[in-house]
Amino acid sequence: MAQASDRWPLLAACFGRLGVPVAVVDIESTGGNLFEDRITEVALLRFENGRVERHEWLVNPQQPLSAFITRLTGISNEMVAGAPLFADLAAELLPLLRGSLLVAHNSRFDYTFLRHEFRRAGVDFAAPALCSVQLSRRLYPQFHKHNLDSIIERFGIRAESRHRAMTDVLALADFLEASLAEKGGEWENHCRALMNPKLPPAWLGADLAEQVYALPDTPGVSVWLDGRGRALDIRVHEKAFAEVAAMLHLKKNQPFVLETGSLRFIPALGALHALWLKAQLAQQYGIRPSESANRYLTVQFAPDEQARLQARVVPLAEGSRRQPPNGLFIHKKAAKRALAEWAQAHGLCPSSLDILPQTHAKGVPCPVREVGRCDGGCATAEGIEVQNRRISSLAHNLPVADWGRARKIEIVESDNLSGRSVVLHCEGGALALPDGQWYFDETLPPLLKAKFKQGKAAVRVLEAV
Repeated sequence: MAQASDRWPLLAACFGRLGVPVAVVDIESTGGNLFEDRITEVALLRFENGRVERHEWLVNPQQPLSAFITRLTGISNEMVAGAPLFADLAAELLPLLRGSLLVAHNSRFDYTFLRHEFRRAGVDFAAPALCSVQLSRRLYPQFHKHNLDSIIERFGIRAESRHRAMTDVLALADFLEASLAEKGGEWENHCRALMNPKLPPAWLGADLAEQVYALPDTPGVSVWLDGRGRALDIRVHEKAFAEVAAMLHLKKNQPFVLETGSLRFIPALGALHALWLKAQLAQQYGIRPSESANRYLTVQFAPDEQARLQARVVPLAEGSRRQPPNGLFIHKKAAKRALAEWAQAHGLCPSSLDILPQTHAKGVPCPVREVGRCDGGCATAEGIEVQNRRISSLAHNLPVADWGRARKIEIVESDNLSGRSVVLHCEGGALALPDGQWYFDETLPPLLKAKFKQGKAAVRVLEAV
């Protein structure tokens, strides 16, 4: 239902300056669990071109309402029994929300419920959002409470039948109008600053903007293609829409975005699964790994003039490789210390490996031989061959930073809504790919460190050093 904006003239004018429609939204639900509870009612006011459209629906949640929820909202099982399912409303509701700024009181609650219901209906939905609780805190820091009841009382707003969706939407719009009248330009500045996810920039082309608005706020990989279908960039996301919208506001990204003809998105079940997909897409599109990323170190073994395998601490290059790295380190001192401990634990000659301390004099027998633990046989051709074989077979036992004693691990990532899951394997700090190769880039160690912090429920250790 369309109506003039006489009740909210300042709000309609302010929203008009944003350049996109604005939906002031409220939902009611069967409870507060973002994954298990369901929507029972949706209401919104849609501001666009100086007009306001009013929409509201009861929704069949396909699960019973508790007596507590009925007392709180006034919505009963009988009221929603004949109401449409959310999936039946999705086609009507989506055009009212996609491409709009979503405003709600505690927007995370309403926004997440809407995202999840759309996903159950087989639709990806994300939108820029503004939380009016945060806006109230910024505008009125002298007050302790910023819930809707407190705001209604503070501003003398008429609101009968609280916790019905449209009643709350109207009360919220009245608060926004009143606070805008009081705060003016400060209100607008806070409004723009608090948007999360952000509003994509106005300079973005219409076609690409439409593709950005079609992104979900879930894990996945974005592939940025030029007009001829060549990949300009491939990016991993945990919350795709929010991260892309924020990225578009960085000046350093504007040149390649202006080259972009289309945006492809591949959904993932988690951050590690997204990286797994990115590694394969990089090969598919011929994207070369970064050559400037040298934060992490590993160990390589190369023969000297006597064919002895010697250890070298080197930067770990990004990209795919045939074998997992020989350990993963953040600092060179840690790598050298680990090498010494590894050689001692396995009875390998530190002199042959060239890992004796720099203070050890040239031509002086190595410490192991001096204390009688080596007869010097490692210097013979046969001894060198034996040690080389042992080095090759034991190199994988070098430690991985932040893994403790783990060497091989298994991680399962799942989607709580669909129930789908994927099993991923890592070894030596690298991620196993389907073609038998191993992938590493600088985003992998912190990602796996976070998984380890979640404990045994997140990481299963298959083999330890």
